[in-house]
Amino acid sequence: MVIRTRPAVEPDKPFLSWLEEACMREYAVALWGAWRPRPRDEQLLDGCRIIVEGEEGIGCVTTIVRPDHVWTDQLYVSPRFRRKGIGSTALRMVLSEAAAMGVPVKLSVIVTNPALDFYLRHGLRIHEETPERRIMTT
Repeated sequence: MVIRTRPAVEPDKPFLSWLEEACMREYAVALWGAWRPRPRDEQLLDGCRIIVEGEEGIGCVTTIVRPDHVWTDQLYVSPRFRRKGIGSTALRMVLSEAAAMGVPVKLSVIVTNPALDFYLRHGLRIHEETPERRIMTT
């Protein structure tokens, strides 16, 4: 499967809202007892790239470049496209970009999200833990 990314634009907001719910609802309910969708006007497009296969949006990755690290805010792959290496490809892209800048990657995983194992397999480690989150870094 050949994937590429493109910058997210305003018309992507409904897809991004759906994608976040499809990827995170189960884990949010397990942790907090409810799902509270992010209002569309709070969906940031800066740093957000849509993962595309052909012309279809199949995921997203959102990064924020800071002076001392690259923060990965979102890395979501549509449930229909999981376990095909898409998330790994997107994460390797982020890791490569950060390495080229000479800074680590940092991100947060809520404790109910099994993506922790995914990030550990890709070389990230737990830097800090709270009752709700694991902060990870390269």
